[in-house]
Amino acid sequence: MSDSTFLDADRLAGLKARLRSGSPAPAQAAPAQATGARSAVPDLGVIFFSGLAGGTDPYDLLLDVSRYIDRAGFTAIWTPERHFTEVGGAYPNPAVLGAALAAVTERVRIRAGSVNLPLHDVLRAAEEWALVDNLSGGRVDLALAPGWHARDFVLNPEGYEKRSLLLNEAREQLQGLWRGTPLERRDPLGETHEILTFPRPVQPELPVWLTTSKNEDAWRFAGENGLNVLSALINFGPPELRRRIEVYRAARAGAGLDPAQGVVSLMLHTYVGTDRARAVELVRPAMTEYLGSFVGQHATSGQAELKDKSDTLLNLGDDRDAFVEMVFQRYVSTSSLIGDTASARTVLEDFRAMGVDEVACLVDFGLPKDEVLGSLARLATLIPQEV
Repeated sequence: MSDSTFLDADRLAGLKARLRSGSPAPAQAAPAQATGARSAVPDLGVIFFSGLAGGTDPYDLLLDVSRYIDRAGFTAIWTPERHFTEVGGAYPNPAVLGAALAAVTERVRIRAGSVNLPLHDVLRAAEEWALVDNLSGGRVDLALAPGWHARDFVLNPEGYEKRSLLLNEAREQLQGLWRGTPLERRDPLGETHEILTFPRPVQPELPVWLTTSKNEDAWRFAGENGLNVLSALINFGPPELRRRIEVYRAARAGAGLDPAQGVVSLMLHTYVGTDRARAVELVRPAMTEYLGSFVGQHATSGQAELKDKSDTLLNLGDDRDAFVEMVFQRYVSTSSLIGDTASARTVLEDFRAMGVDEVACLVDFGLPKDEVLGSLARLATLIPQEV
């Protein structure tokens, strides 16, 4: 999943003039407050995405965080698939990372966020993840995505233009293989085989999320096909998220599925400190660098829309830093879990009220490990205790 929140084309027009005149950009609406009794907070997971660990070993951070959240009552640990880029390059294979996490945890769900399935042979994906399912005792969940960066498709050049179609075909094959339905393949000698992958997984059904952000049709497709959704506030805000969740729940109902059973997982940059103002200042250097680091990726993505947004940002020239600061302020105030425990509870309850079932806390954007673990300890106090 690309992270281009700061590159919304609808907001770029006139930014240079606003920056130079000193007038603020239009404020984005904050999440709606729950009415009546306060809603419960969503489940809490942790997601890794950038591999920026405040000067420490990213795998050291990953393993220590995983051990901690396994004991503290968090729901899941998510790891991504990212290729050929320094930011995120620590995570080229979530199955390999999942195997390591299975060895150091006992209860937390081990999730890929996401497998870019068109880059891979579905037989290999089924083998790898069934192995992790065995190592973890049946704790594997997968979010699936079509991939987005043209450079990644050096792994499968023919698949780039039809990646969305390939994703759905491969997803159905993967779920079939998981259940025990063989896949027909032909070997180099021309002989056809009915291939069933091994080891057989522990779980009889593979829990699957579809990774999407703004595309309303993708939300509708996920609902109609009984898939969960992994999303992030990319190029849209909480009011638009609420609308997409409504579309998703309605699509499930229209397909004869329980609309409440589908899981919506939302990725949010997270740091919970003891004082909200101090928390914002602490994350400012790491977050602004993190936001700015994606400009080059979008400029080389091969997708015209993303390249146009990146070119516009690059053309801001001396105003670029001011623009990133403006986006940082908006992002922190409306689309993140950055603050103190009280503000974190309010944000979580607001997202729960609009239908978010899980918040996947993105923590590896450049803070030192002790700050990350301290933040998670404060966040853990908001997890309901089992009776």
